[in-house]
Amino acid sequence: MLGSRSVSFWFGARSVGDTQLDGSPLDRLVYLFLIVAGLLVLAQRRIQWSQLIADNKWLSIFFLYLGISVLWADYPFVAFKRWFKDAGNIILVLVILSEEDPVEATRAMFLRCAYVLVPLSVLVIKYFPDLSRTYAPWTGAVEYCGVSGSKNMLGSTLILYSIALLWEALELHDDQSGARKRFEKSSCVLFLGMIAWLFLKAHSQTSFACTLLGGGILLAMRLSFIRSRASRIEIYAVTLALLFLLFNSVFDIAGIFVHALGRNLTFTGRTEIWQRVLGVPINPLIGTGYYSFWLDPNRVEKVSEGFFFHLDEAHNGYIETYLNGGLIGAFLLVVLIAFALRKIKRDFLNEGDRFSIVRLAFLAIAVVYNFTEAAFDRQSFVWFALLLAIVGRLRQVTLAQEGRRDQPEPHAVAPLIEGS
Repeated sequence: MLGSRSVSFWFGARSVGDTQLDGSPLDRLVYLFLIVAGLLVLAQRRIQWSQLIADNKWLSIFFLYLGISVLWADYPFVAFKRWFKDAGNIILVLVILSEEDPVEATRAMFLRCAYVLVPLSVLVIKYFPDLSRTYAPWTGAVEYCGVSGSKNMLGSTLILYSIALLWEALELHDDQSGARKRFEKSSCVLFLGMIAWLFLKAHSQTSFACTLLGGGILLAMRLSFIRSRASRIEIYAVTLALLFLLFNSVFDIAGIFVHALGRNLTFTGRTEIWQRVLGVPINPLIGTGYYSFWLDPNRVEKVSEGFFFHLDEAHNGYIETYLNGGLIGAFLLVVLIAFALRKIKRDFLNEGDRFSIVRLAFLAIAVVYNFTEAAFDRQSFVWFALLLAIVGRLRQVTLAQEGRRDQPEPHAVAPLIEGS
């Protein structure tokens, strides 16, 4: 659902009332069903909630603050419904990660989404233009969105499909048992080819750059020279950032890279949007309330002056978090990202498996993607992947394991559950 359009769109259901405030009754029902079903599954699996919260305290604090922020929103009930739906992302993440083999479950989820939505996007772009194409309101240029809601949304999903397929391809390459057939390897190549074609159609340069970043991390971490220095990843990250700032001030590296992607240093007008939204008077400490900045029609009219359309996002996840949650929300988000990097590094040093590397790729993608798009704390595939990366592993006791306390756990599962 996050990689496609809403359920109500595919079934032709019409929204009642203000779509910005009320949304679709069918979509609300579907999300509520999934959240309740997820809670029932987790209840059966006996998740250790106290341990889970302790292992993810900054994620818990961040979501708790977002929930409290609905109290000062212009429309508290609307903000609460949005927060509740976002909390459903956590529930579904826990369903995946509480599987007996969470690594395989994660890979299967992304691959199955890719196997369905990538060919469908190719199909509708080629043969169903009414479903797959929109037109830019300020230029009239055609934009290809496939089964997604926009070209940027299509691009964000292609990032994760690409990483999942590359992950699968690397697993197939390392499989020396011969159990994985040549057909599966050919399928990865075929789907990666479809994704490359969709990238050319979507012209989502941010997504393409993030795909290169994530794929580069997967490949680079296979080198022993880099893997052996993973314990200093924070130092290397800060050093690279400082070196980039130094060389950029001399050689304008950012300008060269942006122009190579076919963009300008205004990021297709985004810098003007950032200046406008940051100039709107809000409470700088606590913001306007969860996901509420764009609910005020007067505020939207003011920041949209001079554009041929009404803005509905800041096109920057960090600024968007500030607008809704203030400096407190932005600070908690930065701390959460730092915590996630530290946790992923710890898991990699303890386990040394490829799942930690994939989580690192998801984290890096989310950090970079949100510089030009808003994908934090909302219904976004990038945010969903980031939550998977943050939680990562569960210390859990399932009903099946309780029934086998007198028997040794399967060797294949034991290393996948932290503390086992």
